[in-house]
Amino acid sequence: MRRFYFLLLLLVGWGALAAAAARAQEFKLMDGTTIYGSVSAFDENGVVFRLRAGGFSPRIPWGQFSQEALKTLAADPKAREFAEPFIEIPPEARPRPKPRPVVLKEVPRVELPAGRTTFFSSFGRPVGLLILGVLYLANLFAAYEIAQYRNRPAAVVCGLSALLPLVGPLIFLASPTLVAESVSAEEALAAAPPEVAPGVVGPGSPAAATTRRSLGVVGVPPPVGGTALRVAAAQPESPGARPQPKIFKRGDYTFNRRFIETQFSGFFRLVPSEAEKDLVLVIKTPKQEYLAKRISRISATEMFIQPIQAGAKEVNVVIGEIAEIQVRHKDDLGR
Repeated sequence: MRRFYFLLLLLVGWGALAAAAARAQEFKLMDGTTIYGSVSAFDENGVVFRLRAGGFSPRIPWGQFSQEALKTLAADPKAREFAEPFIEIPPEARPRPKPRPVVLKEVPRVELPAGRTTFFSSFGRPVGLLILGVLYLANLFAAYEIAQYRNRPAAVVCGLSALLPLVGPLIFLASPTLVAESVSAEEALAAAPPEVAPGVVGPGSPAAATTRRSLGVVGVPPPVGGTALRVAAAQPESPGARPQPKIFKRGDYTFNRRFIETQFSGFFRLVPSEAEKDLVLVIKTPKQEYLAKRISRISATEMFIQPIQAGAKEVNVVIGEIAEIQVRHKDDLGR
């Protein structure tokens, strides 16, 4: 009888071992290794396996299992809550949010004027009138600048431009510059009233300066040297005599573009005339002195001169820095 019970117990043990062997599965890890065994215990930190070869494995974290092993472990309802966060969901299985419906809203629109609209009808609006006013003032300003540039009366140019906008400024801009006639020094001083004695006017006296300003004398150089200038008829120069130097100093004259173009017009020519071929300009500034044989070009603020040295490049001189301009004979430069 004892032998029978022993055999029966032996058979039950072999059956349990066979059932345990049948429950053993394969669990692949991310590093390529495979665990053969069954789940013994698990928690949020990992899983412990009962190995088929005997013994227990160390606790393996959930993140080291492959997707197939995670799905196998998730089949156990108790282990599903730990395995599901590591299982990747395919894109087609992911829930997609429902698209929001497109709602069209009415936008405020500008009311168009009634009737047929043209380009000129826009000037009947306040903005159009403002643009017209600005253009008209710009037309008058351009007319004033053209009058200064062409040496024309500003009242005449602005008046015609007010009557003929845009056309008036173009007419005077296309016209040549009006050159003022110069008055000789003898005629200017002869018209001045005597201050010291009849026929004598002091060079530094207020009468001489007032005479030059009142008569609008252009190009009359101030007296050089001596204590007095006696009004007398100019004696004719001999044919071989050199012309006297002309000196223009700041304070006696206003140096600007108009003055230079008027007084030194002969120096703008490429080929100088017979009267100016031997003359040179001596331009003095606080920093430097320039010797020029020709003025190549000029603007409102500076002029460009050609030095007397052969092959020298043109030099720009700021008009506001000029202190004195002299017109001398080229043989008198060393004196």
